[in-house]
Amino acid sequence: MAIKKNGIEILSLEDWELRAGPKRHDQWVDDRSAKEAARAWLGLNGSELPVEVQKTLNSHAAFASVQEWVAEPEAKLPFDNFPGEPRNSDLVVFAKDAFGQFLVAVEAKADEPFGETVPDALASAVERYVQNSQSNGVTRIQQLAVALLGPRLNSEPSLKDIRYQLLTATAGALCKAEEQGLDRAVLLIHEFVTDKTSDEKHDANARDLNHFVARLSHGAVTSVQPEYLYGPFTVPGAPLLSTKVNLFVGKATRNLRRR
Repeated sequence: MAIKKNGIEILSLEDWELRAGPKRHDQWVDDRSAKEAARAWLGLNGSELPVEVQKTLNSHAAFASVQEWVAEPEAKLPFDNFPGEPRNSDLVVFAKDAFGQFLVAVEAKADEPFGETVPDALASAVERYVQNSQSNGVTRIQQLAVALLGPRLNSEPSLKDIRYQLLTATAGALCKAEEQGLDRAVLLIHEFVTDKTSDEKHDANARDLNHFVARLSHGAVTSVQPEYLYGPFTVPGAPLLSTKVNLFVGKATRNLRRR
């Protein structure tokens, strides 16, 4: 059970900031996601999963208590062959339980949004293509929608309601699991409620996650509750995946408010 970056074990908050901290020092502060995620995962010298994470996994019959795990912060998770910076996950955990090995891709959030919407991402991609016809941004978004969502059914959220970061995070988790020969991949939102976060922004993130899972599940799941794991979901796969990987989505919340 260890947290490592480039083969070097991370044992303290200082290690984490040095080896996998945010690009800007002013983002490494108490009550915000980067530092609180590090604090939560280091736990008792990194020997145990955060309680809320284990509870979330235990909520589903497809998972049991984790026997061993190793994690990498700021892990690169490419999901296509296009050039450029690959997808970065806040933390990727390779774990083993009674059912075998699986992967957890962690997105740490205080009340930061899940990035831009798909239409905004598409508009930016078109602008890049106009400037450089070698840009693959538009094709990347098309492939993500086809591989993860498939055709929209009646009453499902449309792409205009989907946050692009949730698509790339899911694709990265699934493609990494396939690469490692794993049949279970978990996209886990690790939420931190603190004195520096806004309930309004937490609610907005919850709505965005609900829209994504409703579309992903074709309406089977419309609300994601904390400490529950949902799935398995089977995505179309092609052109990003060639094998079936069971996808699970959940949210683990840690309340750190002191007032």
